[in-house]
Amino acid sequence: MISLCLKKYGIISVVFMISGTLYFTVGLSIVISAEDAATDAVQSGQQDARSATIKTWHNPILDLDPTVSARDPLLLEHEGLYHCYYTAVEETSSGYRLNLDEIRSKDLLHWSAPRRLLCDPLGFSSPGSIIRYRNRWIMALQSYPIPPGETYGSEAARLWLMESADLETWDVPRPIKPEGCTARWAKSRRQIDPCVVEHDGKFWCFYKTDGQIGLLMSDDLYQWEEALPDRPVLSSKDTPDHAGMENVCLVRDGGAWVMFFSPTRKGRGIGVARSDNLLDWSEIRYQDFPEVTWADNGPTAPMVLDRKAHLGCWLMVFHGDRVARNAHGGALGLAWSRDLTHWVLPGGKS
Repeated sequence: MISLCLKKYGIISVVFMISGTLYFTVGLSIVISAEDAATDAVQSGQQDARSATIKTWHNPILDLDPTVSARDPLLLEHEGLYHCYYTAVEETSSGYRLNLDEIRSKDLLHWSAPRRLLCDPLGFSSPGSIIRYRNRWIMALQSYPIPPGETYGSEAARLWLMESADLETWDVPRPIKPEGCTARWAKSRRQIDPCVVEHDGKFWCFYKTDGQIGLLMSDDLYQWEEALPDRPVLSSKDTPDHAGMENVCLVRDGGAWVMFFSPTRKGRGIGVARSDNLLDWSEIRYQDFPEVTWADNGPTAPMVLDRKAHLGCWLMVFHGDRVARNAHGGALGLAWSRDLTHWVLPGGKS
C-alpha cells in the first residue's frame, strides 16, 4: 500500500495482485492537521465575535431632533476609532443654519458627544468623502448658504476641500471651483454634495447640480476642470423612475467602481450603479432596502465603508429623512451587508 498525504487531503492508493494480474484502486481521504483545526477554530471564533458585535448595534445611532437634525453622514475608521462626520442643521429665528459636526466611537454602539468642526454663515456641510494623500487627510464638503427666510441653499453653494494631519485640527476650507459649475449641459452654477476619489493617477470629484451628477478631474487637487463638459455622468433619464439624484458615494468592489446615490423622490431610497472607468455607468437600479421605521420619508444619503477584513461586512451610514418634522429633519442610521446588495438593519435578519 502506498499512501501520499497532502496537507488537508490524502491520496490513498492500494495495489494488489490476483492470479498474476496487477490491480490498483485510488481513493480520497481527508487528513486535517492540528494546525488546520486550530486555524478553523480561530476563524470560527472570529466570525462568532463579529456576529456578536453586529447584534449589539441599534438605530438611530444619532438622533438629536428636534433641536438639531443630523444628515449626510461620512464614516471613517482610523486606528480602531470610527469618525462620523455629518451635517448638523439648526433652525434659528431667521431660518436654517447648516454646520459640520463629528461624533466618534470604538464599537459603533457607544458614541461621543458631538464636536463642532465648522460653524460659518457659508453653511459648510455634506461631507462626502475623505482620502489620504501625502500624509494628509483630505475631506470634500460643500458650502450651502441659506438666505434668511428661505429653506434651501442659494446659487452660491460650492464645493470645497479641507485638510488635516491628525483628524483633530483642520485647515481652513479652500474652494474647488470658486466660479461654480461651468459644464455646458448645466443650467446652474450651483454645486453641492462632493465626493472625491483617486483613480488612474488623477483625482475625480462627483457633484450634484440641476438634479444631475457632474464630474470634475484634477492632477493635484488644486486645478480642476470638467471631465464631461457636454453631458452629466448620470441624469434623471438614467434612474428607474426618472428621479433626480444626489449624495454620491463610491467604493471599489474588485476591479469595478460601485456608486451609491440618493434619488430625489418621495420615500427616497438607495440607488446603485457600476463602472470600470468612472465615466460610463451601468446596472443603475434601486436597492431593495429594509424599511426604516423611524424616518417617515425613508433612507437617503448613503455612505459605504469596506470593513470586510475586520467585521466581515460592508458598513453603510445614512440619514433617515424626517420631513414630517421639518424640511431638513433627520437622524443617522447604520446598515450592513455581505455583498453590497442585501442590506440588514440592526435587529434585522441577515
